[in-house]
Amino acid sequence: MDKKQESKIKMARLVSGILAGNEEKIKKIPGLEAAHIKLDQLIENAEKYGQGQLDKGTVQTAQKDDAREILIIEVIKICAALAAFGTSSTDASAKLFKAKYQIKDTVIKRLRDMQLFSFAYQVYSDALPYADKLEPFATSDEVNGLKLKANIFNELLPKRRSQLNASVLSTQNLAETIDSIDELLINTIDVLIKPMEFKDVDLFSSFKNARGLVDAPHRKNKKPEVPSKESTNTEVK
Repeated sequence: MDKKQESKIKMARLVSGILAGNEEKIKKIPGLEAAHIKLDQLIENAEKYGQGQLDKGTVQTAQKDDAREILIIEVIKICAALAAFGTSSTDASAKLFKAKYQIKDTVIKRLRDMQLFSFAYQVYSDALPYADKLEPFATSDEVNGLKLKANIFNELLPKRRSQLNASVLSTQNLAETIDSIDELLINTIDVLIKPMEFKDVDLFSSFKNARGLVDAPHRKNKKPEVPSKESTNTEVK
């Protein structure tokens, strides 16, 4: 939420407060009570979207990053176990693991999220048939744990993306809601209140002051005029 949007919501709250404080008078002006109810709903929506805009998936990102680090360690452990098992085994199929999984740790750490998840499942699939034969390099619990950690990591990936999408949507909804507040004030509430300038000066004055608040943060002090050289050189007659 930018400063202009914050200012407009603050102004709308003040306008709503003025209307609420003059409830009996407002009820006598056709259409104004309904407009006030609509204004309050728009203010509530704007505040909700403002909160949604702030949540950009920071918590989900931290959870995902933690799960990624845990998964990387598990993948490295099982890869090392498979490479060692392939080196020591007499099984022809298992011997292939030496070349396949003798991988530098940095290669695994550089894998993108979905690549890491897919690779973890590949490692698990290769290790599972030999899970009870990998000791002392790895235990069957560690092999099964690799699948579990891969699934946890995978579940966190869409949560972060979903939250980012929700934040973007909240930003769009906030802008639209601010526009709706402007439209309601300009085209309905301002018009209905205008006659009170002559019939209820106090109500109109309070309303006008509240409406003027939105421009306050954006006004710039007018710079004093600098006399021109021509004017300063002119002799006073």
